[in-house]
Amino acid sequence: MSKLISNYLFTVVYQLLLMLTPFITTPYVSRILKAEGIGIDAYVTSIVQLFLVFIILSIPLYGSRQIATKQTQEASSKEFWSIFTFQALVSLVNIFIYFIFVSNVNEYKDLFLINIFTILASSLDISWYFIGKEQMKKIAIRNMIVKIAGIILIFVLVKDFDDLPLYQLINGGTLFIGQLIMWVPLLKEVKIVKYTFKELKAHVQPILVLFLPQLLIQVYVLVNRIVLGNVSGEVEVGFYNQANKVIRIALGVISALGTVLLPRMASEFAKGNHNEINKYINYALQFVLLITLPMTFGMMAIAPNFVEWFLGRDFLEVSSILMIMSPVIFFVGLANVFGVQILISTNQQNKYSISITVGAILSLLINFMLVSPFGSTGTTIALVVAEGVGAIIQMYFARKYYNFGYFLKLFFKYLLISLILFIAASLFAMLVDISPIMITFIQLLIGFVVYFVGLLITRDTLVMKLLKTTQNKYMHKK
Repeated sequence: MSKLISNYLFTVVYQLLLMLTPFITTPYVSRILKAEGIGIDAYVTSIVQLFLVFIILSIPLYGSRQIATKQTQEASSKEFWSIFTFQALVSLVNIFIYFIFVSNVNEYKDLFLINIFTILASSLDISWYFIGKEQMKKIAIRNMIVKIAGIILIFVLVKDFDDLPLYQLINGGTLFIGQLIMWVPLLKEVKIVKYTFKELKAHVQPILVLFLPQLLIQVYVLVNRIVLGNVSGEVEVGFYNQANKVIRIALGVISALGTVLLPRMASEFAKGNHNEINKYINYALQFVLLITLPMTFGMMAIAPNFVEWFLGRDFLEVSSILMIMSPVIFFVGLANVFGVQILISTNQQNKYSISITVGAILSLLINFMLVSPFGSTGTTIALVVAEGVGAIIQMYFARKYYNFGYFLKLFFKYLLISLILFIAASLFAMLVDISPIMITFIQLLIGFVVYFVGLLITRDTLVMKLLKTTQNKYMHKK
C-alpha cells in the first residue's frame, strides 16, 4: 500500500503541474492570442488529435495492464518490444497519411506542419511501460522539468497574435523532448529480446477492442468541437475550449488515481486476489466521491468571478458554459472507477466499449440538434450527457464488484456537504464587493473550511484515518 500511495503522490504532483501549466499560461495566452487565436489553436489541435487517436490507439491502457502482469525482466522485455513494434508500425502509417493531409490543406498549413512534433511525441510514447511497473517517479520528474521549460518559453517568446505558430511549436516540441528523455531509463531496464510474429499478432485484437471506446471518446470530444467550429465559428470554439481546459485542470487529480490503480488492479486480478480488488475499489470509490462532488459544486460557485480575472473580459461568456460543464468532473470520476479500474483491469473491454458507444451516439445527436441554435452551450450539453450516460452504464456493468447501497450512502453524504459548500461560497460572492480575484480565493477558502468541517462532523472514515495516521507519525517523532 505504501508504494501505491507513493506512486499516487508522484502522479498527483505531476498532474498538479499539468493543472498549474494552464493556470499560469492561460490568462497570459488568452490576452495575447485573443479569442480568435485561441479558437484557431483549438481548431487545429482538434484535427491533429484525430490523427493522434489512431497512433495512440489504446496502447497506454493496454500496455500498462500487460506489463503489470509480467514478473520477470525477460517477460517484461518481450512484452514491451512486441507491443511497441505494433505501436511503431501504426505510427508510421499515420505519419504518412498526415503528410498527405497537410499537403492538401490550404488554411493553417504552417500550424499543421509544426504539429508533426506532437505526432512524433505520441509515436515515441512509452510511459505505459513505467506505469505498468508502477514507477511513476521516473515519469513525473522528467516530465515536470520539460513542462517547466515549456512554461518559461511561452512567457519569454510568445508576445502577440502572430506568435501563434511559435506557441504551438513550444507545446509540441516540449512534448517531443519529454518522450525522448523517457527512453534513457527504459533502455537500462529493457533487454533486446527476440519475439515471434505470433506474439506480435496476439496484441492486435485486444488493442483494437480497447481502441473502439477511445476512438468514440475522441468522437464526442473532438468531432463535436470541429462541428462547432464549422457551424458557429472559431470564437465559439474558443469559448468552449477555454471552459474545457479549466475542467481538465480539475480532472488531473482523478486521472492520477486511475493511472496508479490500473496496473495494481490488473496485477491482483491476474493473481486471483479478489479480496484485494474489492478493497481497492472501495477505497477508490470513496475517494472519488469525496473529491469530485465538492470540486463540481465549487467550480459552479466560483465560475463567474474566476472567468473574469483568469481568462479576461473577452471570455465572460465562458462562465455559463463552465457551470454547465462542471458535472463532467463527477461523471469522469465515476467512469475512472467503474470503467478503467474495474471493467478494463478485469478484461471486460466489451462492456466498457458499449458504454462509450452509447454516450458517443447521444453526444453526436444532441450536438447536431443544439449547436446551431445554442453554439458552444449546445456542445457543452452534449459533452455532459455523453459523460453522464457512459458513467451510469459502466456502474451497471460493474455492479457485482461494489455495493450499490454503500455507494448511495457515500454519494448523499458528500452531496449534502457539497451543496452547503456551494451555498456558502455563492452567498459570499453575492454579498461582497471586492476584486474578482480576491472573491475567488476567499470562496475557495470558505469552500475548503465548510467541506472539511462537514467531513469532521460526519466523522468521515477516510479523513479520520488520515488524521489518525498523521497524529501517530507526529507522536512517533516526538
